[in-house]
Amino acid sequence: MRMRRAFTALSVVAAAAITPVVAATSAQANQSTCVNYIGNHGYAVGPKVKAACSHPAFQGPLGDGKIPNPDCYSGLVNAGVRGTDVYRACVRA
Repeated sequence: MRMRRAFTALSVVAAAAITPVVAATSAQANQSTCVNYIGNHGYAVGPKVKAACSHPAFQGPLGDGKIPNPDCYSGLVNAGVRGTDVYRACVRA
């Protein structure tokens, strides 16, 4: 019984330690995809673009794709990125 409790406690601690690392890795990967898309289309990548791309896209209501985050969209527009490029980059965020 004592070993079972120890194993359960260890499992909970391990899960709590691993979860933020997994979440942070995927968010960083999506942000870099957005930033790379903007850079590959001829725009200067600076702090405004990086800040805008830090807002992740939303999953569609029916699981039918991603919807750009309004904060990403407005941030890239304010940085001088054109509409179609803004949409495509923010969907990648």
